[in-house]
Amino acid sequence: MLITDPTFADEVTVRCVARVAACLPPGSLGVQIRDWKRAEGSLRLFAWALRVVTTAHRSWLVVNGRAELARDVGADGMHLGRGACSVAQARGVLRRPSWISVAAHSDHDVARAREQGADAVLVSPVFLTQSRTAEGQRKEPRGLACVRSARQVAGPDLWVYALGGVTAASARACCASGADGVAVTRALLSAPDPCREARAIHDVWAHG
Repeated sequence: MLITDPTFADEVTVRCVARVAACLPPGSLGVQIRDWKRAEGSLRLFAWALRVVTTAHRSWLVVNGRAELARDVGADGMHLGRGACSVAQARGVLRRPSWISVAAHSDHDVARAREQGADAVLVSPVFLTQSRTAEGQRKEPRGLACVRSARQVAGPDLWVYALGGVTAASARACCASGADGVAVTRALLSAPDPCREARAIHDVWAHG
Protein backbone atom coordinates (compact mmCIF):
# COMPACT_ATOMS: atom_id res chain seq x y z
CA MET A 1 0.00 0.00 0.00
CA LEU A 2 1.29 3.42 -0.98
CA ILE A 3 0.27 6.19 1.43
CA THR A 4 0.34 9.66 -0.05
CA ASP A 5 2.26 12.51 1.55
CA PRO A 6 1.38 16.19 0.92
CA THR A 7 5.08 17.11 0.84
CA PHE A 8 5.17 15.45 -2.59
CA ALA A 9 3.48 17.31 -5.43
CA ASP A 10 0.24 15.81 -6.69
CA GLU A 11 1.63 15.15 -10.15
CA VAL A 12 4.64 13.34 -8.66
CA THR A 13 2.34 11.08 -6.65
CA VAL A 14 -0.06 10.39 -9.52
CA ARG A 15 2.85 9.61 -11.85
CA CYS A 16 4.41 7.27 -9.29
CA VAL A 17 1.12 5.46 -8.73
CA ALA A 18 0.65 5.02 -12.48
CA ARG A 19 4.15 3.60 -12.92
CA VAL A 20 3.97 1.24 -9.97
CA ALA A 21 0.44 0.01 -10.73
CA ALA A 22 1.47 -0.75 -14.31
CA CYS A 23 4.37 -2.94 -13.24
CA LEU A 24 2.50 -5.00 -10.64
CA PRO A 25 -0.23 -7.61 -11.12
CA PRO A 26 -3.76 -6.14 -11.05
CA GLY A 27 -5.05 -5.76 -7.51
CA SER A 28 -1.61 -5.83 -5.91
CA LEU A 29 -1.36 -2.11 -5.21
CA GLY A 30 -3.49 -0.10 -2.84
CA VAL A 31 -3.27 3.67 -2.50
CA GLN A 32 -4.29 5.53 0.65
CA ILE A 33 -4.93 9.26 0.36
CA ARG A 34 -3.71 10.89 3.57
CA ASP A 35 -3.89 14.66 3.93
CA TRP A 36 -5.57 16.11 6.99
CA LYS A 37 -4.95 19.80 6.30
CA ARG A 38 -5.78 20.33 2.63
CA ALA A 39 -8.91 22.21 1.59
CA GLU A 40 -11.76 19.95 0.54
CA GLY A 41 -11.96 21.14 -3.07
CA SER A 42 -8.26 20.65 -3.75
CA LEU A 43 -8.26 17.24 -2.08
CA ARG A 44 -11.22 16.14 -4.19
CA LEU A 45 -9.37 17.00 -7.40
CA PHE A 46 -6.38 14.96 -6.20
CA ALA A 47 -8.63 12.08 -5.19
CA TRP A 48 -10.35 12.02 -8.58
CA ALA A 49 -6.98 11.99 -10.37
CA LEU A 50 -5.91 8.99 -8.30
CA ARG A 51 -9.27 7.29 -8.81
CA VAL A 52 -8.82 7.52 -12.59
CA VAL A 53 -5.32 6.03 -12.43
CA THR A 54 -6.16 3.29 -9.95
CA THR A 55 -9.25 2.28 -11.89
CA ALA A 56 -7.29 2.10 -15.14
CA HIS A 57 -4.76 -0.27 -13.57
CA ARG A 58 -7.23 -2.19 -11.38
CA SER A 59 -5.61 -0.98 -8.19
CA TRP A 60 -7.63 -0.01 -5.15
CA LEU A 61 -8.09 3.39 -3.52
CA VAL A 62 -8.63 4.18 0.16
CA VAL A 63 -9.26 7.57 1.76
CA ASN A 64 -7.93 8.37 5.21
CA GLY A 65 -10.58 9.73 7.55
CA ARG A 66 -12.97 11.46 5.14
CA ALA A 67 -15.96 9.20 4.61
CA GLU A 68 -17.93 11.57 2.39
CA LEU A 69 -14.95 12.06 0.09
CA ALA A 70 -14.38 8.31 -0.12
CA ARG A 71 -18.04 7.81 -0.99
CA ASP A 72 -18.17 10.59 -3.58
CA VAL A 73 -15.07 9.56 -5.54
CA GLY A 74 -16.02 5.89 -5.51
CA ALA A 75 -13.08 4.81 -3.34
CA ASP A 76 -12.81 1.16 -2.42
CA GLY A 77 -12.70 1.94 1.27
CA MET A 78 -11.40 4.02 4.15
CA HIS A 79 -8.62 4.13 6.69
CA LEU A 80 -9.58 5.16 10.22
CA GLY A 81 -7.03 6.84 12.43
CA ARG A 82 -7.25 7.86 16.05
CA GLY A 83 -10.40 9.80 16.86
CA ALA A 84 -12.11 8.66 13.66
CA CYS A 85 -15.59 7.21 13.45
CA SER A 86 -16.25 3.53 14.04
CA VAL A 87 -16.02 0.89 11.34
CA ALA A 88 -19.82 0.58 11.31
CA GLN A 89 -20.26 4.34 10.98
CA ALA A 90 -17.79 4.47 8.09
CA ARG A 91 -19.61 1.72 6.25
CA GLY A 92 -22.89 3.51 6.91
CA VAL A 93 -21.63 6.63 5.15
CA LEU A 94 -20.06 4.72 2.26
CA ARG A 95 -23.32 2.80 1.71
CA ARG A 96 -21.69 -0.07 -0.16
CA PRO A 97 -19.36 -3.00 0.56
CA SER A 98 -16.07 -1.34 1.47
CA TRP A 99 -12.60 -2.26 2.72
CA ILE A 100 -11.83 -0.63 6.09
CA SER A 101 -8.42 -0.43 7.73
CA VAL A 102 -7.67 0.96 11.18
CA ALA A 103 -4.56 2.52 12.69
CA ALA A 104 -3.03 0.30 15.36
CA HIS A 105 -0.46 1.75 17.75
CA SER A 106 -1.03 -0.94 20.36
CA ASP A 107 -2.43 -4.46 20.70
CA HIS A 108 -5.54 -2.87 22.20
CA ASP A 109 -6.11 -1.05 18.91
CA VAL A 110 -5.75 -4.35 17.04
CA ALA A 111 -8.26 -6.09 19.29
CA ARG A 112 -10.75 -3.25 18.94
CA ALA A 113 -10.41 -3.26 15.15
CA ARG A 114 -11.06 -7.01 15.11
CA GLU A 115 -14.13 -6.63 17.32
CA GLN A 116 -15.53 -3.87 15.10
CA GLY A 117 -15.17 -5.98 11.98
CA ALA A 118 -12.38 -4.08 10.24
CA ASP A 119 -10.61 -5.71 7.31
CA ALA A 120 -7.06 -4.68 8.23
CA VAL A 121 -4.88 -2.86 10.72
CA LEU A 122 -1.87 -0.71 9.93
CA VAL A 123 0.58 -1.42 12.75
CA SER A 124 3.06 1.39 13.34
CA PRO A 125 5.66 2.63 13.62
CA VAL A 126 7.70 -0.50 13.05
CA PHE A 127 10.99 1.16 12.12
CA LEU A 128 12.40 4.66 12.47
CA THR A 129 10.39 7.02 10.29
CA GLN A 130 10.35 10.68 9.33
CA SER A 131 6.64 10.88 10.16
CA ARG A 132 5.65 12.80 13.26
CA THR A 133 2.60 13.01 15.49
CA ALA A 134 0.01 15.78 15.12
CA GLU A 135 1.95 17.60 17.87
CA GLY A 136 5.15 17.40 15.83
CA GLN A 137 6.86 14.77 17.96
CA ARG A 138 8.98 12.05 16.38
CA LYS A 139 7.37 8.62 16.50
CA GLU A 140 9.43 6.08 18.41
CA PRO A 141 9.82 2.77 16.51
CA ARG A 142 8.18 -0.28 18.10
CA GLY A 143 10.23 -2.87 16.21
CA LEU A 144 9.16 -6.11 14.60
CA ALA A 145 7.83 -7.36 17.94
CA CYS A 146 4.74 -5.19 17.44
CA VAL A 147 4.01 -6.97 14.15
CA ARG A 148 4.37 -10.40 15.74
CA SER A 149 2.13 -9.39 18.63
CA ALA A 150 -0.46 -7.85 16.32
CA ARG A 151 -0.54 -11.04 14.28
CA GLN A 152 -1.43 -13.06 17.37
CA VAL A 153 -4.16 -10.64 18.44
CA ALA A 154 -5.62 -10.15 14.96
CA GLY A 155 -6.72 -13.71 14.38
CA PRO A 156 -7.13 -15.27 10.94
CA ASP A 157 -9.49 -12.76 9.33
CA LEU A 158 -7.88 -9.38 10.11
CA TRP A 159 -5.00 -8.42 7.82
CA VAL A 160 -1.90 -6.91 9.39
CA TYR A 161 0.12 -4.29 7.51
CA ALA A 162 3.50 -3.10 8.76
CA LEU A 163 3.92 0.68 8.56
CA GLY A 164 6.72 3.04 9.46
CA GLY A 165 10.12 3.18 7.83
CA VAL A 166 9.48 0.03 5.79
CA THR A 167 11.54 -0.47 2.62
CA ALA A 168 12.06 -3.24 0.12
CA ALA A 169 15.09 -4.30 2.19
CA SER A 170 13.02 -4.75 5.37
CA ALA A 171 9.84 -6.14 3.82
CA ARG A 172 10.98 -9.75 4.17
CA ALA A 173 11.48 -9.32 7.92
CA CYS A 174 7.96 -7.89 8.16
CA CYS A 175 6.59 -10.88 6.28
CA ALA A 176 8.48 -13.31 8.51
CA SER A 177 7.00 -11.55 11.54
CA GLY A 178 3.47 -12.19 10.31
CA ALA A 179 2.57 -9.14 8.24
CA ASP A 180 0.19 -9.70 5.33
CA GLY A 181 1.62 -6.65 3.57
CA VAL A 182 3.34 -3.32 4.11
CA ALA A 183 2.36 0.32 3.81
CA VAL A 184 5.00 2.74 2.53
CA THR A 185 5.42 6.33 1.46
CA ARG A 186 8.97 7.48 0.77
CA ALA A 187 10.10 3.97 -0.13
CA LEU A 188 8.27 4.51 -3.42
CA LEU A 189 7.75 8.27 -3.78
CA SER A 190 11.44 9.02 -3.19
CA ALA A 191 12.80 6.01 -5.07
CA PRO A 192 14.86 6.56 -8.23
CA ASP A 193 13.12 3.47 -9.63
CA PRO A 194 9.79 2.98 -7.79
CA CYS A 195 8.87 0.02 -9.99
CA ARG A 196 11.94 -1.88 -8.90
CA GLU A 197 11.18 -1.17 -5.25
CA ALA A 198 7.53 -2.12 -5.65
CA ARG A 199 8.33 -5.38 -7.40
CA ALA A 200 10.86 -6.28 -4.71
CA ILE A 201 8.23 -5.73 -2.01
CA HIS A 202 5.55 -7.58 -3.96
CA ASP A 203 7.79 -10.56 -4.60
CA VAL A 204 8.37 -11.13 -0.88
CA TRP A 205 4.75 -12.26 -0.52
CA ALA A 206 4.26 -13.59 -4.05
CA HIS A 207 7.20 -15.97 -3.79
CA GLY A 208 7.19 -16.61 -0.06
